[in-house]
Amino acid sequence: MREILWLAGPVFLENLLHTLVGINDTYLASRLPQGAAPAMAAIGAISYILWLIGLIAGAIGTGSTAIIARAKGARHQRLANSVCGQSITAAILSGSAVAAVTILFAAPLADMTQLQGESYYFALYYIRVLAICVPFMVLMLSANACLRGAGDAITPAIAMIVVDGVNILFSFALTRGWFGLPVMGFRGIAVGTVIAYVAGGMLQFGVLVSGKGRLRLYLHRLRPHWTTLKRVLRIGIPSGAEGLLTWIAQFAIVIIINRLDPTNIMPAAHIVTVRLESFSFMTGFAVAIAAATVVGKSLGMRDPARAARAAHLSYFLGGGAMTIGGILFILLRHPLSYLLAEDPRIANLSATCLLITSFAQPAFAASLVYGGALRGAGDTFVVMIINLASIIGLRLTGVLILTLVFGYGLAAVWIILASELTLRGLFVFARFLHGGWKKVEV
Repeated sequence: MREILWLAGPVFLENLLHTLVGINDTYLASRLPQGAAPAMAAIGAISYILWLIGLIAGAIGTGSTAIIARAKGARHQRLANSVCGQSITAAILSGSAVAAVTILFAAPLADMTQLQGESYYFALYYIRVLAICVPFMVLMLSANACLRGAGDAITPAIAMIVVDGVNILFSFALTRGWFGLPVMGFRGIAVGTVIAYVAGGMLQFGVLVSGKGRLRLYLHRLRPHWTTLKRVLRIGIPSGAEGLLTWIAQFAIVIIINRLDPTNIMPAAHIVTVRLESFSFMTGFAVAIAAATVVGKSLGMRDPARAARAAHLSYFLGGGAMTIGGILFILLRHPLSYLLAEDPRIANLSATCLLITSFAQPAFAASLVYGGALRGAGDTFVVMIINLASIIGLRLTGVLILTLVFGYGLAAVWIILASELTLRGLFVFARFLHGGWKKVEV
């Protein structure tokens, strides 16, 4: 329990501030003179672009975390440092490639969102500016995954706290014209994000080179070593493929929501609900990262019983916190929604969606925590199959039927989302109880 708390605590604080960044961006967008609904809809669409970029780092990071955790459990420091070097190389190369694609295809990416009017131009500007920081963002997230695999949750948390603090400060300052800076409106939100991620990438690279964490990045380790890269990607690619297909399904749902309402009320209410729900699931994410590290380390120590205990204790923490979050959503859904939306049409619709998703929080926690434990064990392929079958077969299909066939709106979409999360949590928990993860070789 102490080890799980030690690992999850800093990640929770990091996630809390990261959630506040999303809340801050939504709050600023909701009070822009150019129009609240278009700006909020654009922020919602861009959050999925940021998620897509994070998937690149996630594919690298999942393999790095699992192998480094086992290497540290077996006291093999040279292997841990080698995997770190290869992860950073992969991050720099993939981040640069994604940046080039983002610059070249900014307009098609904005077209894909199906946003209309002013919201489309907001999104297009944000995508173009975002390309500047993509390599730094992927490097930072990959470095964080390596450090967490080594059992160092403090250093990534401090780095992300700095990044998110810079993001909030510069977004507010550039949007409102503080400290003598120009009043940039919506553009200030985008530029503040870019400044923060560039600073974060440089900071984490310096940390690894200095060796102040539990890993050290030696520059000669940046030279590609195909055997090590193959090990990292063998674990990471299934997780990355899962994440990409999940993203496609989720982004398709956002496109459907954007097309349902040209006034941008539904897209705005959707992003408000997601931002508020993140206060609950950020706890599950933090505990899932801790579970992945402790399970991987326990298997490196050849102690699967310890790994199982760690997973169950992690759910006790994460599931308990998310259940409390669901109760608070039921009781406080209207005040919370009005904090982020002055327009009563947006706030009331968001409150309805928040009530619906509140009942799915315990099962959502199971999908996160036990999914993290399975990934820490290297059992990424089975988790991928479960998640894809659930998200594409249940979530996306259900949303398509209810909206395009029967013509229902956003509340019906959230009923499907909550139902799918409940079933997915049960499936992931059943896989963990099966025990096949104990025999996976990484």
